[in-house]
Amino acid sequence: MSKITIEDISKHTGLSRGTVSRALNDRPDISQQTKERVLDACRQLNYVPSHAARSLATGRRYAVAVLVDDLRAGLAGGFLRGVIVRARSERYAVHVSELGHEPESALEHLRTLVNERVDGVLIGTPLRADLAQRIAAQMNERPLVAAGRIPGAACDVVSPDYMEVGRLVARHILRGDSRRVLYVDQAGSPTAALRRAGFQEVCRASGIEPAALTVEVPPRESGATNRLDAVASRLGEVTAIAASDDCLAVELMMLCAWHGRMAGRDIAVIGQGNESCGAWITPSLTTVDYGAEEIGQRAMDIALQRVTKARQDAPQEILVAPALVVRESTRSLT
Repeated sequence: MSKITIEDISKHTGLSRGTVSRALNDRPDISQQTKERVLDACRQLNYVPSHAARSLATGRRYAVAVLVDDLRAGLAGGFLRGVIVRARSERYAVHVSELGHEPESALEHLRTLVNERVDGVLIGTPLRADLAQRIAAQMNERPLVAAGRIPGAACDVVSPDYMEVGRLVARHILRGDSRRVLYVDQAGSPTAALRRAGFQEVCRASGIEPAALTVEVPPRESGATNRLDAVASRLGEVTAIAASDDCLAVELMMLCAWHGRMAGRDIAVIGQGNESCGAWITPSLTTVDYGAEEIGQRAMDIALQRVTKARQDAPQEILVAPALVVRESTRSLT
């Protein structure tokens, strides 16, 4: 069977080759009804448009690059899923780079992609300011959409409402004995301060001084063997613990169990981030979902609008609402 061409689509629909080509390239001068007519014919005839021809006709590469810090993290994985869903509907390819422990290698890969293969770049997780600024400096006028602010760079931002994350945690955990709660904050996260501020805002509105409820612990990478001692010394006086991330929350559940207190029965524990580990453990972990997939889809939408010049306004910042995910670990609050 011979390969289906635009000429075949033209004959099947009764439209000119030029109209079919403009419809396939999503040109704004073609009505949505005509586009649907052409796409329906493509499905009927099993027509697969040539990527090279598409690119030549529009000057676009039909690919974006996504850069994340750690693909194992829930925010990064959800963001990437959202981008892929939206990219698939627009027949876009997605190149993924992970900074991980070799940021220089990832940045060099990104530099190659920006120069040769992609229409835009999406940053899927908050990055250190110096890395983010280096990325912004090599964009060569291509659109950049980030999941966090980049100081000194004019780019669109679509990020979780981190202040609201902290508020949701506080509203949920303060339903019990509000003066016997503990907020455990792990140093190192670029968004920890915003989430802590949201938690403290609700505390103050409830007449509680949050400083007395907050304990800061060193990051896991510090290797400190006694990093949770400050929490362990206060377990006997609290009925609920909020952790600044889900992995820390799981550690604290284990610490509680070691001291004879079962999460969800004797003490409530809540995390932040909706990492997959929280749903797998027993008892399952109450947490806050950042809305990562929605963020990825909306970031891809904005990138496409910038690429096609459908949007030429100033960069904007969009905050996506988080959602409380109630599971077994806070059952003792009810």
